[in-house]
Amino acid sequence: MKKTTLIAGKDYPAGTAYSTFAVEAGRNVLITLPSGIDSDISPLNTETMAWNRPSPISARGAVLKATNAYKTLDEVILIFDAQFFAPDYTSNSIEGISHSVDDLILGYSYMAYEAITYFEKQGSGRLVFILKYAPTSANPVRSGLDVRPTSIPLAVAQDAFIALAENYAARFQNGNPFQITLVRADTNSDSEICTWLFPYLNDLQDRKTTDWLKVGTKTGRVFSFLK
Repeated sequence: MKKTTLIAGKDYPAGTAYSTFAVEAGRNVLITLPSGIDSDISPLNTETMAWNRPSPISARGAVLKATNAYKTLDEVILIFDAQFFAPDYTSNSIEGISHSVDDLILGYSYMAYEAITYFEKQGSGRLVFILKYAPTSANPVRSGLDVRPTSIPLAVAQDAFIALAENYAARFQNGNPFQITLVRADTNSDSEICTWLFPYLNDLQDRKTTDWLKVGTKTGRVFSFLK
């Protein structure tokens, strides 16, 4: 039976690689669209839904649409691509702060909550957090990229995503029938990430991982985010 995967955070069409590789890996797929985009626009063999990130109702709607379309939901993949977001979150103004908090903190928090709530009722599932880190003023060289630091609101949102992922992994690591997986991607290539990601998730099956995984990691190996 095919797995059903909800992909959110790098909306279609920017996230085409994720939906394409997921379909090729034998999954039923729903990928989010930017808010306000016609939901009839969709890649081949893939469901879509416009995601209004600041709305908890929209997050719940994405989970419901996936389950209505495919009768189950096995994976939710949340992608935080800070380098991709950077051009749209440049302002350090009040408006910039509000924009970043609404889209990049509330949005992911709501979607993670809805995923876990569904998995708890279903008795199975995997929530995957994927981080593509961008340097910040406080950590200008951590990513190893020679680019300008992100805006302060985006840097705060990035750290919030890390905290969200790590706290979900820590809280639900034991005694739960679902899994949390954290992925750190140091490559700009979504295709490279996906080439590794879906076979890796298949190999994991029901095993749990609680620390950050680097793209390319073999099953059973983890690393510290601070290294």
